[in-house]
Amino acid sequence: MKKIVFFLAAVFFFGVNCFAQNEGKFKSIKDNIDKNELATQDSKKGNDPKTWMDRGKLFQDAYNVNVGYLRPGMPVLEARLFFKEPRQVLTSEGGKETYEYSQLKLNFENGVLASWEETKQNFINPLGQAVNAYQKATSLDEKGKNTKKINEAYKSINRDLETKLFNEYALTKYEEAYSTALQRIEVSKLLGFSDTAFYYFAGFMAYAQSEIDSSKWDLALNNFEKALALGYRETGDSKGQLYHLLYNASANTGDSLKALKYAQTGFELFPNYDLLMYDLINYYMSRGENHKTLEYIEQAVAKDPKSPILLFAQGRVLDQLGEVEKSLAAYDAAIAADPKYFEPHFNKAVTYYNHAVKLMDDANAETTNAGFEAKKILADNEFAKAIPVLEKALELRPNETQTMEILRSLYFRLRLRNPEYEAKIKDIDEKLGR
Repeated sequence: MKKIVFFLAAVFFFGVNCFAQNEGKFKSIKDNIDKNELATQDSKKGNDPKTWMDRGKLFQDAYNVNVGYLRPGMPVLEARLFFKEPRQVLTSEGGKETYEYSQLKLNFENGVLASWEETKQNFINPLGQAVNAYQKATSLDEKGKNTKKINEAYKSINRDLETKLFNEYALTKYEEAYSTALQRIEVSKLLGFSDTAFYYFAGFMAYAQSEIDSSKWDLALNNFEKALALGYRETGDSKGQLYHLLYNASANTGDSLKALKYAQTGFELFPNYDLLMYDLINYYMSRGENHKTLEYIEQAVAKDPKSPILLFAQGRVLDQLGEVEKSLAAYDAAIAADPKYFEPHFNKAVTYYNHAVKLMDDANAETTNAGFEAKKILADNEFAKAIPVLEKALELRPNETQTMEILRSLYFRLRLRNPEYEAKIKDIDEKLGR
């Protein structure tokens, strides 16, 4: 047992020494890059592929000094085998810890590495400079003696770029992640293939950035379409997501017909990917095409009959189609699914209210007092149905001004039926500051 403990301690201190030497490694690499820079300008050495091969390797090494050991999901203990004790550890809610070093931050969540940040940039775009060096070596290597080594270097760079991209995404650095995806695509071309997945990732990073920069929608759409054209295929539960993203990107670039095409095609290919169904619902609802909207909502409700949002949407569309009873039933179903959901309460009351207004219009069209009074009673009965529903809605959102205004008008209208409404009118007036 003592031997095992001693071995772990030895490994730990080896790791400490390894990290402590990083600044020395950077200096050594920089000195060698400076020497190599002079060699590239020499008339003889500058035309030697080996000079550029060395340069590419130096920049790869420069990139990996701090981050070469890192990978997402690395346990804290394993990370500590490679790095000395941090300058400080910052903790936050949700099991998050940040280990701060002189040139690096390691962000852990629930005991595993989630992301990392180099706080000091020792070299600018080292992987890009490595690629440039290998390309120069290729151009000078007329007989292709170094092709195998260069291709192995490109493969190694691609692995680093993949890790880099997902780390940038974890840090929500979407613009940087987008650039990294494009870099990976270009390196893959040097290896002779189209990196289909990274066209998708490039689109996804631009898409993520589009929420704060609308100019990125075109970039997202362009890369998604390239991924699709190159045969990108999703697996598992994500099948259909690409078409959903294509729908949103198209819609946000203003091409509604293209958006509809992607939603319809995606839904035909992946009917179990529910977001495509919702895309079609939103598309037709936004255009007031109620029959088409209802068609897709009913399909969605059939799959998820207890979804309050879907049932509420069904109630709205049925109301717009004049199907009052069916609309009220849908709102009731939404309320049963989620009694604290404000919108179906409010809309149910408004449905009663609007129906009562129509009945009142009928009453006003009567030519006799008897006919008017009879229909007015029917209208008032319908107005009365809205009151308890609105009162419940007001319980859910006590400061909702519109709810109070409608309730006040109903209390005032029916105050002769119920004397308690006078006090309720005063309460609302006080809340409204009248």
